[in-house]
Amino acid sequence: MKYLIHSFFKVWIKATSYFFFEKIEVSGTGNLPKDCPVILACNHPNAFLDSIVMTSVAKRPLYYTARGDFFKSKLAARLLNFIQILPVYRREEGRELMHKNNDTFSYCIEVFKKNGAVMIFSEGVSENKWELRPLRKGTARLALDAWSNPEVGDRLKVVPVVIHYSSWLKIHPKIHIEFLKNIEKNSIAESGESGLFNKNFNELLTSTLSAKCIQVDKTKDVNSQNKVTEFILKNYVNGTAIAKKLQDKYTASNNPEFISDYKKLADFLTNENINYDLTMGSGIMNVVNLMGWYIVIAIAIILNFIPYYLCKFLVRGTKGNDFHDSLLYCMLLIVYPIYLITLFVIAHTVKDWTSSIVTVFLTAYSAFYYESSKRYILSFSKKDKLKIVKQMFSRLFETSNG
Repeated sequence: MKYLIHSFFKVWIKATSYFFFEKIEVSGTGNLPKDCPVILACNHPNAFLDSIVMTSVAKRPLYYTARGDFFKSKLAARLLNFIQILPVYRREEGRELMHKNNDTFSYCIEVFKKNGAVMIFSEGVSENKWELRPLRKGTARLALDAWSNPEVGDRLKVVPVVIHYSSWLKIHPKIHIEFLKNIEKNSIAESGESGLFNKNFNELLTSTLSAKCIQVDKTKDVNSQNKVTEFILKNYVNGTAIAKKLQDKYTASNNPEFISDYKKLADFLTNENINYDLTMGSGIMNVVNLMGWYIVIAIAIILNFIPYYLCKFLVRGTKGNDFHDSLLYCMLLIVYPIYLITLFVIAHTVKDWTSSIVTVFLTAYSAFYYESSKRYILSFSKKDKLKIVKQMFSRLFETSNG
């Protein structure tokens, strides 16, 4: 029964993700083993949404870890345990509770014995930022316990994972996920002391993750960096690699010409309100496509404004909070199916079966393609300015750092 519920829940999350995210771009899937115990060691930019995203893309069942204070209520603890979320207590939650981590880690070892996978957010805290924060020792401790267990041993692989969002506090971000080269037992120098092992493990994991995480230079114009990085992540295939390459160049640059060009690009994107980039064709098909997308966006607004604004209203108090996106998504998980069922019943009551099916289809179809229509319309309206943007990007990549 539990397996069936989990399977349904995963399908439900995956289906809903198509309405909440514009796209989830996944790379490095060959680095995710399918037939051995695994620790997925992730960065943690977006609270519960990180777990939801990983659930929708992982090709195997996952157990998750979450901060211990979420388990204060007995009801919450039972619900979280049922959906395979395990508590990890931190010093901030009280030293007297940290001994409970032994139970969680023991449970994880049992999962590993059955070739299961556990996802742990190695930073220990969530913050809406692209850059990697200092790692805590939980991942290292769990890896050491597993590698020291004779029934798990060398079979365990640690898979570093990097997640990047094009934006926060908005529906329809684009997400980039990359599974990185595995860390195995022989990747860490032999050490008879756990403290030294934790240090060596965290240094290796940090270097692996930070090599892929985008870094914003806090000593320079942060708003400009955020604008340029958001635009790249939102619009380009392999956007993480492109954004990181440009950010690394910006961070290391002492060339006034390059810094000035970077600032001009950011200002141009901001002042002209350019958020989308789509290569346009030419001729009459552009006009035909444009008319079609205007129809889609009109239907989407008419048929979906109730669940959209209801969800926004329900989470209004979390605006600016790191949990806003997660709660908005959870509201969508609950509200949107209920809304579609309600529409179906009303249309069937007022008209007939055909009308109810068509109404629900148009509602879901227009919601699914809303972001695509918006991207096409805005890219078409600013196609001349997008040519300038491309020229400015080319100049940045061609300019020497000095």
